[in-house]
Amino acid sequence: MGKFLKYAAAGLALLALFSCRHEPLHDGTPLRCAIISSGTQNTSSLLCGYNYALVQKLAKSEGRDSEIRLAGSRERILDSLKNGSIDLVVLPSAVSFGGDSLLTWHSIDSCGVWIFPASEEHHAHFAWKWMKQLRLHPSFPKFRQSFMDIYDPGKKLSADFISPYDSLFRVYADTLGWDWKLLAALVYQESKFKIEAHSPMGASGLMQLVPHTIRSYDCSNPLDPEENIRSGVKLLMRIKQKFSKHAADSVELTNFTLAAYNAGSTRIREGIALAKIKGVDSSRWENIASVFEEMEFNGEETKGFVRRVRYYHERYRHICP
Repeated sequence: MGKFLKYAAAGLALLALFSCRHEPLHDGTPLRCAIISSGTQNTSSLLCGYNYALVQKLAKSEGRDSEIRLAGSRERILDSLKNGSIDLVVLPSAVSFGGDSLLTWHSIDSCGVWIFPASEEHHAHFAWKWMKQLRLHPSFPKFRQSFMDIYDPGKKLSADFISPYDSLFRVYADTLGWDWKLLAALVYQESKFKIEAHSPMGASGLMQLVPHTIRSYDCSNPLDPEENIRSGVKLLMRIKQKFSKHAADSVELTNFTLAAYNAGSTRIREGIALAKIKGVDSSRWENIASVFEEMEFNGEETKGFVRRVRYYHERYRHICP
């Protein structure tokens, strides 16, 4: 609890740091925003995440909540902006935006274009002034850098941070009894810290939650970093409890938890059952991994998943304080 209060206090301090209070421009209704993700962003930066964080802070500065989502691939998103269905569209890139008499826009920090209805030109001007003030704060460069740096644990030799979400990893890893850098390593493997990550199987967000998990763990917005991490950690906790009496020790329990997060608990239990039939120690992950090739399930992906997360964790232990 002491650690939680410590990190919660740090989070509140950061919020106060970046909130530029003004009289609300609206009646307190949520700021509705859609982010266009083309999937062609530079892999060395987290532009969707950066813009998501900025829009959240803008809304808080206005005394509002925010409802932020990704724009659908076939959605006529600018029409939605014009008809008032949403308040703001974000292009997370430095590309220019063509003129339209019904729209107004500003380039935000060269890392995004924010588009408003022309009828909300005062709001667009407020956002531009707010961003200008934010950039002057002495802590802003570090905040920005956490989204703009290159995230490759195989290349980095040292760093002051791992991701923009380190404070969330610290809080939620505590509930698992994990080193927070292990949770960061898992998320890096799943999404490379991109909140907009989406797999062909429908998994989404930082922890690549599948639709069933999203429904089961009350994740109303998988794009939201904290909601995604919180729900993913709840799933990890449930998996950990399933194997807690079976694993040989805490190291093996973590291996089983990682494997089941990737492949599902049922497949790991099938591997355990086969290992028992073969008379090998089923409480150790390496023995379970060795019998996968005798099953219909191809376990190469899962074995690689566990190996890579462990590798990233080891790297993070040395490159970040």
